[in-house]
Amino acid sequence: MTVLTRSTFLKFTNQQFWGRVIMKQLKPFLLAVVVLLLVSGAFAQFVEVQVEISVDRLPEKERADLKMLEQVIPAYFENYNWIENVFGIQIPLRISIYPQSVNTTGSERIFTAQIFVTNEAVDMRFFEKNFKFVYNTNDPVIHTEMIQTLTGTLDFYAYMMIASELDTYELLGGNAVYEKARDVATRGQMSERPVGWKNRLQDLDEILRLRHYRMMKYHFWGAMDLADQGKKTMVAPEIDKALQALESMFAENARERYSHIFLDAHARNLMTIIRDMGTEAQAQKLMALDPDNKTVYEKIISSKKP
Repeated sequence: MTVLTRSTFLKFTNQQFWGRVIMKQLKPFLLAVVVLLLVSGAFAQFVEVQVEISVDRLPEKERADLKMLEQVIPAYFENYNWIENVFGIQIPLRISIYPQSVNTTGSERIFTAQIFVTNEAVDMRFFEKNFKFVYNTNDPVIHTEMIQTLTGTLDFYAYMMIASELDTYELLGGNAVYEKARDVATRGQMSERPVGWKNRLQDLDEILRLRHYRMMKYHFWGAMDLADQGKKTMVAPEIDKALQALESMFAENARERYSHIFLDAHARNLMTIIRDMGTEAQAQKLMALDPDNKTVYEKIISSKKP
């Protein structure tokens, strides 16, 4: 089956980014793919999941057990249909866990760790300093309706990553999946081990409040799509929309973190597309809005061939 993914790479700089397919141009083909999806089930939303659990601070037995856990977590993400994947999204995922200590209470072994979750582009990332999870030798890592400290957290971040990705395919397209993340977090708060879930809910609510940030992402990828399609005259108006959304976001909070994370990840690509298909006014506006990356932007502008 042919998969609609960001498999067209955009090479505006030395960095590679996923291209997307413009849905309007492929309606008959898309229709066939959707039918296949409905018949055969949605394909995996996560690919190339890389997990690293640092065990240097732990006793030998815990080291062995967590290294086993490190091997099984990728399949937990990759071999599960999280949503009806009509866009065929495939998200490379990176998870790093840094256990700081371990305590045994009754029959349970409780780890305290830091956890870092990011996509491959590193334009969406989450970090927890005090991640507590229960993991005993040979515990199965499986999907269940009951919220567990480990798998519940993995579920939450899976939905957060998928929702963020869907925001780039449709305007505010991740709303329904963000609500799946909320359901997990709400049930986690009501579980026997509610630690951490309040903060995760706060992170979710923060993103949902950032309407302009989410609109900026959508229009940025729209501009990249149009450039990839060779529709040069349509790129600049889409860049205008992205910059307008960014300006509105920074009018509310000039240091809003998710927007700056996104800009840091895509600074080279965004200015390159502005240089090649946008306007001088757009270049100046981006540098004014994002002075942190001004050196990068100036280097891109100065490299334009005569």
